[in-house]
Amino acid sequence: MNLVLKTMAWGLFRRLVPAAAALAAGSALLMRAADGRPFDLIFGLACCLVGAFCLAHPLAELGALLWDRLLWSKSYYDKPQPMYGIPQAQRAKGRFGEALAAYETILAAHPHEVRPHLAMVEIALVDLRDPALAHALYERGRDRLKNAADREALARVYAETLTRLEAKPAAKRLELPAPKSAP
Repeated sequence: MNLVLKTMAWGLFRRLVPAAAALAAGSALLMRAADGRPFDLIFGLACCLVGAFCLAHPLAELGALLWDRLLWSKSYYDKPQPMYGIPQAQRAKGRFGEALAAYETILAAHPHEVRPHLAMVEIALVDLRDPALAHALYERGRDRLKNAADREALARVYAETLTRLEAKPAAKRLELPAPKSAP
């Protein structure tokens, strides 16, 4: 538990004792007020309010901290993350060489990213239709990647994309019978 949570928990515990006493006294007075004692009703409600005020600040602070941590993560990156938009745009424009160069730039800054390797293999196979280049990129990616799951993903994408190049036999042409003439 970090220091902020420890401080908040200690503050809540410190306020819990007087709040419990005030709420207990307020409950007892409110129960006696059922016999028709109006001053017990007023003092009972006042004690319950004091107990609620004792707990309001630490509970609100704890709720705000949890909400803050939900919305604003405390994690950060020590360097800028890869920007895949540039090579994707180059590929969409048909500039495959520039897209490969942009992915190489990303790999220079982030050598253990799997996504540039996947995209480069796909560009070589699908767009350039160069299986030799794709195999060279696949081998280089497999050698550079340290994570076994990333190597497996690269091998799976390479194998699946390679099947796109294989020419499939043409489907048999079905002969439709001639329409029957009406009598």
